[in-house]
Amino acid sequence: MLAYALRRVLSTLPVMAIVALFVFSLLYIAPGDPAVVIAGDQASPADVERIRANLGLDQPFLVQFGSWVWRLLHFDLGTSIFTNLPVSAMIAQRIEPTLSLMMVTLVLTILIAVPLGVIAAWKAGTWIDRVIMAFAVFGFSVPVFVVGYILAYVFALKFDLLPVQGYTPLAQGFWPWLQNLILPAVALGCVYIALIARITRAAMLEVLQQDYIRTARAKGLGQGGILFIHALKNAAVPIVTVVGIGIALLIGGAVVTESVFAIPGLGRLTIDAILRRDYPVIQGIVLLFSFVYVLVNLLIDVTYTLVDPRIRY
Repeated sequence: MLAYALRRVLSTLPVMAIVALFVFSLLYIAPGDPAVVIAGDQASPADVERIRANLGLDQPFLVQFGSWVWRLLHFDLGTSIFTNLPVSAMIAQRIEPTLSLMMVTLVLTILIAVPLGVIAAWKAGTWIDRVIMAFAVFGFSVPVFVVGYILAYVFALKFDLLPVQGYTPLAQGFWPWLQNLILPAVALGCVYIALIARITRAAMLEVLQQDYIRTARAKGLGQGGILFIHALKNAAVPIVTVVGIGIALLIGGAVVTESVFAIPGLGRLTIDAILRRDYPVIQGIVLLFSFVYVLVNLLIDVTYTLVDPRIRY
C-alpha cells in the first residue's frame, strides 16, 4: 500500500512538468501583448518595447520558461503584471469563495445524485426511472450559465428568496454564507448531479443482479438495507471514481458560475486575468487547478485499495 502510494506520488511529477510546459507554451504563442495593454493606445513603439524589456517578454522562449520554472521550484508563482502583487497572495485572497462554492456543490450533489441513482436502479423500467433519467439528460444538455440565469430570475428577482450575487465570508455567519452559495451551487451542480446519478444507476443495476442480493432478499432483509448497505457499498468504486473525475467539472464550471453570480473567487480572477492578458496570474491559477485535479485522482487511486482490498498493485 505504502509503496504503491509512493509510486503514484512520483508519477505525478512528470504530469505536472508537462502541464507546466503546456501552460507556458500556450500563453507564449497566444495572440496579444500585455505590454501593449499596459502602455495604452497613445504609447509609441519605443514605450512598448521598454515595457516588454522590463517584463522580460523580449527574452527567448527557453530563457523565459527556465526563469519561470526556477521561480516555481522556489514556490514563487511570480508577480501580477498589472497589480504588482504576488500571484500567490492574489490566489489566497480569492480562494475562500471558490473552495466554499465547490464544497457546497459537492455535498449537495452527493446528497441528491446518489439517492436518485439508487432509486432509478431500484425502479428500473418504471416511470420513476424514466423521470430521473430525463432529468439527467436535461442536466447534461443545459449549460451552466443558462441554469444560473433561470435560478437567479426565479428565486432572486421574481420571489426575492435568495441573494442574486456576491459572497459573504463564513466568518460573518453560517446562514449568510450559505445563502449566497445555494443558487450558484445548484446551477453548478446540475451537470454533476446528472453524471453521478447515471453512474450510480448503472453500477447499482449490475450489483442488484448478484446472487448475494437475492440471498439477502430471501432472508427477509428490508429493501432499504439491501439498497443502501449491501448494494451501494459494493457499487461504490465507480461512484467514487466519477466523483473524483467530476472535480474537473467543478473547476471548469466555477469560472462560469462565479461570473454569473458575481462571486469574487478564482473563477472571476481567471476571467479578469485573461481579459487583461495578465500571464503570471493565468499560469498560477491553471497550475493550481491542475495540481488539485492530479491530487484528487491520486487520492482516488489510493482509495481503491481501501474500498476494494482485492485490488493488488
